[in-house]
Amino acid sequence: MRPRKSFLGILFVLFPLCMAIGLAGCGKFFVRENGGGGGGGTGTGNYFYVANQTTGSVAGFALTTRGITNTSNSPYVLGISPSAITVTPDGRYIYVGTVGAIYGYSVGSNGSLTLLNGGSALISGISPSAVRIDPSGNWLIAADPFPEAFVFSIDVNSGMLTQQGTQLSLNAGVPTHIVFTPSNGLVYISLATSEAQPTSSGGVQVCTLNQSTGTFSKTSQFLLPLSAGNGDYGLAVDPAGKYLFVTETGVNAVRVLSIAATGALTKVSGSPFKTGLGPKAVLVDSTGAYVYVANSTDGTISAFSLAATTGALTAISGSPFATGVAPADLAEDTSNTYLGVANQGGNPDFQVFSIGGATSATPGGLTSFAKTTGNNPSGTLAVVATK
Repeated sequence: MRPRKSFLGILFVLFPLCMAIGLAGCGKFFVRENGGGGGGGTGTGNYFYVANQTTGSVAGFALTTRGITNTSNSPYVLGISPSAITVTPDGRYIYVGTVGAIYGYSVGSNGSLTLLNGGSALISGISPSAVRIDPSGNWLIAADPFPEAFVFSIDVNSGMLTQQGTQLSLNAGVPTHIVFTPSNGLVYISLATSEAQPTSSGGVQVCTLNQSTGTFSKTSQFLLPLSAGNGDYGLAVDPAGKYLFVTETGVNAVRVLSIAATGALTKVSGSPFKTGLGPKAVLVDSTGAYVYVANSTDGTISAFSLAATTGALTAISGSPFATGVAPADLAEDTSNTYLGVANQGGNPDFQVFSIGGATSATPGGLTSFAKTTGNNPSGTLAVVATK
């Protein structure tokens, strides 16, 4: 169990997560598993789920060829601001990190969400700034701003979580994203700069996860930021597991690195590739042909074609594409046709683009397809897609 830290120290590192709800819920910082829970189903539609910081909820949207509609009983109110969201590969369960806890939902056949564990937290005492489920669907990795990372096993019948081993200390910085390679157990955790250590934090932690036992450990590899004070945010790996993509502020670019069997990273020729201002999220489409970067500061998406043999990126005609205010996260739908965008600053809060649609001037280009209106959701910091 990690040593206790002062309340002021805890509040300092967690302020970005706490500000939407004040000081409530920033108490205990030990991990506890809770009993109970119920099984999840498998949705039969095509859905996006958005974590809403301002309203303390998760909003669900069903995607059709004509637009998006709210799923039954959406939004799903937690009463506490989400900080991260992830979904199992089979679409049965969604997990939401908050200040002080991890909650779980089962996904119904109509896309509706039901809280697990009678509405109580599955895990208490951890405040994840990033959560992700491995490709096997058996393990959830959560990282908090201390910074530390935890691994939890997922009960596939109930969705309940059980901590495996002790927490893993990370290099200095605030974890922002976690990504896995498709098949060999490599894990990358991006770290933004910390206010407490503005010039000696940031980068990408390289880890391994044994998908049979859940053993989680750091390797000797660590990717430093290009310059002191730069923050690393978005992470993505192409479907073949050949390249890691890292968005980095300061240089306003996406770094592309080839992945060795050990997890070691080597930059490809031409990297970093310029994006818009404040790149926060990056996504490689399911075909491995296109790369999209959400630029939070200037409200755009930079779109690139990816050369599979070299890792080089080439800007797509029409890029960058305008979004709402402060796009924070991206998700590709399960039909591999649409791109969902969570705009933390709204206008709109959530929008969907078609990828290379009939009205797009070039393959991989984005065409506005649907968007939310009004004030629900609000403060949309993250989005996932499932079926």
